[in-house]
Formats: sequence, structure tokens, C-alpha cells
Amino acid sequence: MIKNVLFFLLFLIILFSSSSCSRGIYQKEIVTQTTGIDFSNGKWLLGNIDVDYDVKDKLTRKVVKDFSKYLNNRLVNSINESSLLIANNVPLNPSKSMILDLKKGTGYDYFINIKYFNEKKHSLNSIAGKYVDRFTVDKYYYTKDWNHYIVQLEVYDLNLAQIIYSQRVRGALGDNTGITTSKPIKGIVIGCYQMIMKDIDKKSRN
Repeated sequence: MIKNVLFFLLFLIILFSSSSCSRGIYQKEIVTQTTGIDFSNGKWLLGNIDVDYDVKDKLTRKVVKDFSKYLNNRLVNSINESSLLIANNVPLNPSKSMILDLKKGTGYDYFINIKYFNEKKHSLNSIAGKYVDRFTVDKYYYTKDWNHYIVQLEVYDLNLAQIIYSQRVRGALGDNTGITTSKPIKGIVIGCYQMIMKDIDKKSRN
């Protein structure tokens, strides 16, 4: 009986140790843009964040909190403004005419657009400092047919009808043996966004 209990406890310790080794793997897209965002003026509008329902509220709260550090009361969440004449989901990389339509429909100066999507099976073998498919690799690792989850954040200057910031981050789950885990996708989506926000914090001014 005691042996069985000890064996069970040992199994739990091993299981916990294995799961604790799991970590998110993140890749930031290589972009030619080296400048951040000028937050010093204008009215800012956060568009509807296009992510899965189970992460939407948490991510939205985090985005509002992070951008409010720069903007204070100059940031408005479009979900709370029913009078705005804009589509529920604004596409990424919109044309100049679409950005001008956003200006007409909202009266704001800047628009923040965030999307998430699941990239299908993608095989990758790479090392830190190199990049594959325009993405850097932050850690040395090997993967085999992982599902990758991508978060992209864009900011539009509605007065100039220009995209002034765009960054994508790809995330996946794994441990140091290269095996994927059952950790919720929610953590990966938040992790991808946090990497983008670090890039904004590093390059921007208010």
C-alpha cells in the first residue's frame, strides 16, 4: 500500500516537472520599419479585436490598459461607441480609400486594428538569430508540424490615410523536447500580443 502511494506521488512529481518545462515559442516578423508610434496627439480608436471569444475580453482589457499608459483618456474602445459608422471587422492592410472611410465614419485621428488567426501545420527547423518566412526565431528549437498562432497589430493615421505601424508575431507551444502541450491557446495569443507591445514600448514616444 505504501509502495503504491509513493509510486503515485512520484508520478505526480514527474508529471508536474514535465509540464512546468513547457514554454511558448515566439517569432517576430522581420520588418523594414524601425520607428515606433508617436502617441503625443490626436484621438485614438481601438477597433473590434478579432480573436476567439474565450480570449477576447482578457486581451481587450490588456490592450486598453497598455495603450492608456500612453494615451490616458484619448483612447476609446469602439465596442462602447454604438454611434460609429464602421464595419465590425476592419481588414488588415486596408487601402487608402478604406482608411479615409474610417476617418469619415469615426472622426478619430488614429485607429488600432488587432487580428488573430491560426496558421495551419507548419514545419520549421531553425536557430536563434535566423529567420524563416520573414519571422525571427528567438530561441534555439526544433519543431515538427506544429500549429502556429499569429497575432497582428496595425495602427492607421486616419488623417494621412496611412499605415504607420504593423507587426506580426507567431506563437506555438512546446517543451525542450519539441513536443507540443495542452496549455490553452489563450496564453499563446496573449504572449504574441505582449511581444508586439514590447516592440512598441521600445521604439515609441508619448
